[in-house]
Amino acid sequence: MSEKIALVLMAGPEMPCRMIHTFLWALDIEGRGGDARVVLEGEAPRWLLKLTDPDHGRHRLYDKVKEMGLIDAVCKACAVQAQAVEVAAEEGLRLVYDASGHVSLVPYAREGYRIVTL
Repeated sequence: MSEKIALVLMAGPEMPCRMIHTFLWALDIEGRGGDARVVLEGEAPRWLLKLTDPDHGRHRLYDKVKEMGLIDAVCKACAVQAQAVEVAAEEGLRLVYDASGHVSLVPYAREGYRIVTL
């Protein structure tokens, strides 16, 4: 499989199903030989305040996705709003602000990624 898919998670903790599916799909794409990238935009950086807690029920899923390097970008403007900038930095996640403070999708499109927004 040579699929390249960028999964843009916009939903925050009030929509756990979207986060779970984003991470599961990223793992599935990679497991089948594809190239997945996860972008945390909108309300999604708020997840960093919860998922980094080892006692959170989805911490292991988050940790696996993070350790595999699948979280490619965290929107800096949204992380500021969510008060998650420090956590993103501590987690070694890349804060991106190349589109008026948000993550530009143009580089993904130019590199041949299909963009899926959740």
